[in-house]
Formats: sequence, C-alpha cells, structure tokens
Amino acid sequence: MEIRDVETVNRINLHSHIAGLGCDGDEVEYDKDGLVGQIKARKAMAVIRKMVESNKGGKVVLIKGDRGSGKTALAIGLSKSLGGVHFNSISGTEIYSLEMSKSEAITQALRKSVGLRIKESVKVIEGEVVSLSGRRIVLKTVDMESSFEIGEKMRGELDKEKVSAGDVIRIVRERGRVYKIGTSMVKRSDVVGTDTRFVPCPEGELIRITEETQEISLHDIDVVNSKAEGYLALFSGETGEIRAETRDEVNKKVWGWINEGKAEIVRGVLFIDEVHMLDIESFAFLNKAVEEDFCPVILVSTNKGEYIVRGTDEPSPYGIPRDFIDRALIISMEKHCRRDLEAILRHRILEEDILIDDDAVDRLVSISEASGLRYSMNLLTISSMRASRRNGRVALGDVERAFELFLDEARGTESFNG
Repeated sequence: MEIRDVETVNRINLHSHIAGLGCDGDEVEYDKDGLVGQIKARKAMAVIRKMVESNKGGKVVLIKGDRGSGKTALAIGLSKSLGGVHFNSISGTEIYSLEMSKSEAITQALRKSVGLRIKESVKVIEGEVVSLSGRRIVLKTVDMESSFEIGEKMRGELDKEKVSAGDVIRIVRERGRVYKIGTSMVKRSDVVGTDTRFVPCPEGELIRITEETQEISLHDIDVVNSKAEGYLALFSGETGEIRAETRDEVNKKVWGWINEGKAEIVRGVLFIDEVHMLDIESFAFLNKAVEEDFCPVILVSTNKGEYIVRGTDEPSPYGIPRDFIDRALIISMEKHCRRDLEAILRHRILEEDILIDDDAVDRLVSISEASGLRYSMNLLTISSMRASRRNGRVALGDVERAFELFLDEARGTESFNG
C-alpha cells in the first residue's frame, strides 16, 4: 500500500495585509496600506478616526455595501490606523447566548471598547550595578553611589533578568519589579555579541519619583471587582453576568479618579458586523447606551437593503430600526471595478507568497466579477495547493480545475434546483 503525505493548508487571515486607511492627511491614495479604491469611504473613515483620536464617543457610524465590497476591511483599516486605542469587534450573532442576556453581552462589548488611562507616581531606583552579592546590591549614577538591601523576591527578579555588574537597571520596589535597561557604555569593550544594548550611566539621584501610565478596559475593572475570583475570570474569559451594582461602584471609582486627575477615559470603537442580525430589543438597548458618558464610537456594518427588523414584522432600511438610523453617520461602499479586484487579489497573492501566471490572475479577476471576491480567493488557495504538488507556479489550468471542482453560489443553486 502506498502511503502519501496529506498536504496541510496554512490559511492566512483574510485581512492580514491591511495596515491602515492609506490616508496621508486629507489625501487618500488609490492603493495603500492594503486598501484599494473606495476613496470616498476611506476619506469618511479618516474623519471618524479623527473623532476617535479626539476622544469623542457616543456616535454611531454605519457602513453599508454589498457582499465583498470591503466593509470589514475598512473597519480593520480604522483599527490599524488607531494603534493602541481599544477596538473591539463582534458579530451581530454573538450576543445570543444561553450564558448571559443580550443586554449583558452588549454591555460587556461596549465596556471592552472603553479604556481607563491611569497615571501613577511611583518611586524607582535607577542606576548602574557596581556589585551584586547575596542580599545586597550596590548601584551608582554619575553623581552618587549607594548600597541597598534586597529581599528574596527581588533577588529572584534580578536573577530572572540576568543582571550582573555593569548593567543599568530600574527597580520599582512597590511592585517588586526589575527592568534591565541595558549595559553601561564603559563595558562595551568587554562584551562580545551584537545584541547587547549599550546605554550611558544615569545622572542625578538614584532614587526618584516618576510618573507611569497604564491602560485597562472598563470591562476588565468590572471583572476584577465582580467576585472573589475576579482575577482568575479575567484570564479564563468566563466572566458570566456582572451585577449592575458592581458596575455602578466601578463607575463611581472611575469618576473619583478622573476628578482627582489620576485617570482619564479613552473612548475606543465597538465594531458590530452584520448588525441586521440584532433584534429590536438589542437596538433599543443600544439607543440608550449611546447617550451614556462612557460610550465608545459604535461602528456597524450591513449588506442588507430593505429588510425586516428581527423581532418585528416591519421592514426598514438595512434591517435597522429608523430611530437608530437617525443617529447614524452612513458610509457607503461602492462596487469594485475590475482594476480594484485585480489589485486586491495581487495583495493576497503577495501576502500568501504564491507564484502565479498572469493569465491565471486574469481568470481569477473574471471569476471575482461574476461570483465574488471571497470565492476567487478560496480558489486561489486551492489552485496554490494543486501547483505545490509539482513545485510549480499556479497556472491557468490549476484555476480552471479548482473552478470545476468547487461551485460558486449560482452554479450550486442551479445544480440543486435542477
């Protein structure tokens, strides 16, 4: 019996090539940061980015467009361009769960999208290590030198960071943490290797007060305060229902820190894909949430036109209640032209490191025009697997064979009805 290896497929995320909105100030390039075309939509999203960067929340933005027009890609472009701002993404179907109510699921999603930036003054010891032995460490700066006693835990941290004489370190005693900044410049001639970072010996006092900033989402604070094992729930993700009283207490603490100047709210973005899957009760809850102080920007997308709102018998534009639409800024996605489709496919070809003939690309573009971009991307993966069996480039024949084996929606429906 012949035993053959089963070829594995390493799928790369569909939007992994996107790095931003492709905007330089008010100018939008046709093909930049992985986004192609959709100039008006990207300009509009650049305005939303400025809104988020200005810490303005409580706004609703609706992206509408046909399947495969790039709605999710545009949202991911916003996420990448915002950097470290809290951006939480869910699907409209995710809020339906046996473990928690719809309102609880939406509340958790909203509070995951809002950060609290906490400013804290901490005492640090920073200097170059002169000697380290037992429970005593000698540190120096350009201006002074001093000896410090260290406990067992601190000694363990020093060993963990592989600290030795000549290293420049920072010790935060209140947290029991040690940070290795680098190695003193005077040790450069004694160190072999290119990975070592050389830094000058610090100046001034060894002990000083510095301001540190850390950011945490409101949801994480809720979880930690929700029960005795809150920290464990934070890591496991099994948070369950959080009592309204707990959130009220957290909000009071947060407002106290804000009024004292110890913290500030950073409103991010909640992206709800397939928002037409929400029901009338969920939209009513979101309508109320938009008016609250800690509300992020709510970004939603849909590919529906006139559609029945779930939980009602009434049709409405996009399957969304009219009172919610009244709050929304609407961004419209255009249908991709052939040039757009080819550019997007070539981004995926480059991202997945596929060698392919030009006539095969042309065929995939034609398939995209008729059957959709996602279908042609799936065919690209299948064609690449077929070509790899002979260690060759993807040829037109590989694409045609994949097209014969795997039906698109139209041919699948036709064969089913036939």
